[in-house]
Amino acid sequence: MNIVFICDPERYPHADNDIPVCYKAAARDPKIDLFHLPVANVTGADQVEVVPVATGELSHEAFLNLNAAPRRMMPVTDVDVMFCRTLKPFPEGHLDRLGRWIGKTKFLNNPLNKKIQISAGFLSGLAPDFTPETIVTGDASELDAYLARHETVVAKRPNSTNGLGVYKIWRDGGAYWTDHVHEGAHEFPDARAMLDYVCGDWDAVELVRFLPRVTAGDKRVVVVDGEIYGAYIRRSASGHWVHNVSSSDSMCYPAEVSDFERQAVAETVPLYRDYGFYTLGYDFLMNDDGRWLISEINVGNIGGIARLEQLTGDSFMDRFLDWMVRFGERPACETATLGLRKSGLG
Repeated sequence: MNIVFICDPERYPHADNDIPVCYKAAARDPKIDLFHLPVANVTGADQVEVVPVATGELSHEAFLNLNAAPRRMMPVTDVDVMFCRTLKPFPEGHLDRLGRWIGKTKFLNNPLNKKIQISAGFLSGLAPDFTPETIVTGDASELDAYLARHETVVAKRPNSTNGLGVYKIWRDGGAYWTDHVHEGAHEFPDARAMLDYVCGDWDAVELVRFLPRVTAGDKRVVVVDGEIYGAYIRRSASGHWVHNVSSSDSMCYPAEVSDFERQAVAETVPLYRDYGFYTLGYDFLMNDDGRWLISEINVGNIGGIARLEQLTGDSFMDRFLDWMVRFGERPACETATLGLRKSGLG
């Protein structure tokens, strides 16, 4: 089976990251003919320039140098499954170019609907019963009103990853403050100046009530085609409110999936599948009452499968690849057209 992975390998210098682990496992799998597609080679043309990955052991050095390896042209229609592992923020036009291949190959996650999913307010619109109170705004007066109700809030930019677009916001006297996992704390004289800083190139951001018990950690629940693989908690050793594994002091522990979390997955998976999304990473944060609420549902290039293997010793990556092969064997009418109505193609 011809399977194409899309990424920039040099973005993953650590051998234990999900992406290199997935490449190496796929290269060893005799059921899979693996091809690498550099992000820059996503053109939307009917022929795609790919790197064949030899079956067998793929060293981390060879993985890091895949973009420079020999390539060959391949018709998109010869690709059974395409898995985009491009990091956000996506390059301009990347998802649109991928979208030209819908109906010609099977995507694990519909790229045109991914444009909808990364927009502010998508999650809270689909899962209001399982998320903290959320608004979407670029208006300073709305921010002030929201701060008056909640005192401390979190702002989230669209199309960001690894905690890079997440800011804690509060007021202290007449000043406005933000805190960021990499940028640290910044003071602003008014709401407008602070909101411009937090929004960046975007017109609006999500504002979410800050959960004081966030120090309990960030629970990742890995879900593939509706099946819960497992869960683990990421926690900052320093007690920082951001627990993403990209932060320097993050630690991970195996975790159980509660009945409430299973209900959240069961009620949201069909909604995401309707958009043509199959690989989901649910992030839960602890609410004031001790219940874990959804803070984010990651789609597509999710992390966690390799981490579950490392924490439990079970073969989750092989399980994922076996599912991917079965996905590629499904009739095209069951996969390629899913989500076309929502993306405007059907």
